[in-house]
Amino acid sequence: METTIKKWLFYFAFVIMFLPMAEQKLHFIESKPLKGGFKPAADISFSLSGWLDGSYQQQKEKFLNDSTGFRADLVRQNNQIDYTLFDKCHSSWTVKGKDGYLFQFPYINGYYGTDYLGYGEIVRKSVMMKALQDTLAKLGKTFILVYAPSKAAAFPQYFPDDRKEPQVGTSNSLAFWHKADSLGINQIDMNAWFLAEMGKSKAPLFSKQGIHWSSYGVTVAGDSLIRYMERLRNVRVPHPDWSEVEHTSKLRGGDDDVAAELNLIFPVATETMAYPIVKNAPDSNAKKINAVYIGDSYGFKLVEFGIVHKMNDQCEYWYYFDEVHDINGHKFCYIRDYDWVGAMMKADCVVLVYTLYNFNQLGNSFIEKAYQHFYPPKV
Repeated sequence: METTIKKWLFYFAFVIMFLPMAEQKLHFIESKPLKGGFKPAADISFSLSGWLDGSYQQQKEKFLNDSTGFRADLVRQNNQIDYTLFDKCHSSWTVKGKDGYLFQFPYINGYYGTDYLGYGEIVRKSVMMKALQDTLAKLGKTFILVYAPSKAAAFPQYFPDDRKEPQVGTSNSLAFWHKADSLGINQIDMNAWFLAEMGKSKAPLFSKQGIHWSSYGVTVAGDSLIRYMERLRNVRVPHPDWSEVEHTSKLRGGDDDVAAELNLIFPVATETMAYPIVKNAPDSNAKKINAVYIGDSYGFKLVEFGIVHKMNDQCEYWYYFDEVHDINGHKFCYIRDYDWVGAMMKADCVVLVYTLYNFNQLGNSFIEKAYQHFYPPKV
């Protein structure tokens, strides 16, 4: 009896070891691919020079590792064990908060002000922004600074204990707000607005499983931003109808972007989110605004996944002042290959949109380069 058990255990162990190799060669079961920044290594052809310098062996090892049968399923199993038992997240920046809330630690640092730039730097940039606003105004254009909300600022009570600080320091965004307010810079503090709406909003403004504002949140914010533009420019813009809202537990539009990158077996949380059903509302007397937006991923979601682009004619998003996304024109290029000054001169509005964490890199050099364009240094 003992011999039979050992024999069957041996057969079982052999099959378990053999299965990944069989799957790698035959692909008899299709595994769900991993999400996030994972990119499987490419295969490499043998060459004598590659063998001698070791590059062939290194690349071949990476390829064999990434193409192992059931690798994606084994990764998810490992990630689930670490997440459930040890609160460990296999995703850059992501930390497991309380009650199913996910955060990213740079946003937590931004909330506590540990990345504070200093008063001098904030004054320098603010004075440049004021000069840009005044110059653009003389050219018939409007400059606006938007403070996108932060999930970290909205739910600090759900931070993991090891990420909590004894007190909240001076944040870059708050310091910029005070200085910009004193200089008369056009600005909208959507973070303060969202915090005031927490618990009163008809639908969640943030999800537990995402890091950005919700699809419902960007729709509300986008409509308000365009109304602010209307008031500053004294125009009327056609506003889409989004009075009808769909509620579902199947998250989309990036509302589970952080959870998806964890590559787990089981969902992090179960929640119901709201998704406005947007319908165009033609208005013959209304006129769309030409606008250029510069900012981070919060701003990208606001412009592209909300309703902002539907109320703009020219609608370009300069992502971190590096990538140019012509959203309505469906074109893409890089700032280094683009006449961004010419595009700025065609726009009615130039809008900076950054969340609290990214105020330590406000403008991503756009402020300085635009300032130098209008105020070139004297020889």
